[in-house]
Amino acid sequence: MSKTQPEADRAGASGADGSWRSLWLSSGAVSIGQLGDSLIYIVLPVNAETFGVTMAWVGVLLAANRLIRTVAYGFIARLGEVIGLRRLCILASLTAMASTAAYGLFEGWPALLAARGVWGLSYAALILAALGYAVAGPSRTGTRVGVSRAIEQVGPLLSLVGGTWLAGVLGVQSVFLALAALTVIALAFSMMLPEVAARPAASKGRVALIPKPNLIDLLIFWLGAGVDGVFIMTVTIMLADSVSIEAAMVTGGLIMAGRRIVEIVIAPISGVIADQFGIKRPLLVSSGVLIVGFGLVGVGHLLAGAMALVLARGALGTLFPAAVAHFSTEAAMQPLARNQTWRDLGAALGPLSTGFLLAVTSPESLHLALAVVYAVTLACLMRSRWWRTAADT
Repeated sequence: MSKTQPEADRAGASGADGSWRSLWLSSGAVSIGQLGDSLIYIVLPVNAETFGVTMAWVGVLLAANRLIRTVAYGFIARLGEVIGLRRLCILASLTAMASTAAYGLFEGWPALLAARGVWGLSYAALILAALGYAVAGPSRTGTRVGVSRAIEQVGPLLSLVGGTWLAGVLGVQSVFLALAALTVIALAFSMMLPEVAARPAASKGRVALIPKPNLIDLLIFWLGAGVDGVFIMTVTIMLADSVSIEAAMVTGGLIMAGRRIVEIVIAPISGVIADQFGIKRPLLVSSGVLIVGFGLVGVGHLLAGAMALVLARGALGTLFPAAVAHFSTEAAMQPLARNQTWRDLGAALGPLSTGFLLAVTSPESLHLALAVVYAVTLACLMRSRWWRTAADT
């Protein structure tokens, strides 16, 4: 049987790089590139004065990178189509080094805000390049995306564990200079990548700041808003109803740290399952687990619900990009960029809206509402003509 056009294009893009070498290198660049960003979330809030900023600016600085990349994904994807994935990854590795070094060299909100903006663009480029290499192969897309996602979690995990200790040894600013030096590894990985051009879009029309979503994009929006927004922001509040504040903080921290470990394990497994049984069934099962998790949290079974949410998040982080690439009838970069845009938009609006909604409702009610909204969106996807007619092979 002859290949479909998208399959042929992906095979052609893969070129002589039939191995997984490019996937490991590009994902490794993302992983190492995140060293500074991961640590700044831990160090900045408790060392605001050292960095010359107020607590009000801490929140702005930590959110700035996500807001920047929400509107930048489409433009970064277009840049990747023009200059190729290797050059995009090299450029992003250089700017990631610069932003990490800036945390250690400068004080005050103007310089740090600029550094966070540069990091937002860097991350958008790194993640799209890694996804581009992951879906470039002619087969096993789910497995490749899953392995890529797992590799990307290693650097942040190491930074959270070793970076905090290193900050105590070197100082809270000097540690970022050391991490910037280590980020040169990401640059080395990028330079070892093969020359693979992202398949250009059929249409070279104007790139929208916030592209119109399809139903898969809406599902990942609710994933980001629910798990990375509402749940993360309220889990300690809900725990404090039954245990001490100190125990609630420790348990909440363990749940949040466990997300990365779970994703390292679950992401490649879900990708293998998708390649074995098709993308639709594991996506529906994982979405069902997510709905059950929201529901369990909503009715007071917090720990069981948290476990379900963490597992579903780890699986869907792989399955959504794999589904976008698998079912796309156009160039993969722009649909992947649109999907990442809506995930980040959800993760940004989730915490923002939760702060206001908690004044009029409870965290449990918010989780029950998320279960209903996600279930309705999933039902709409399953009833859509596109979903019913799309091949799942």
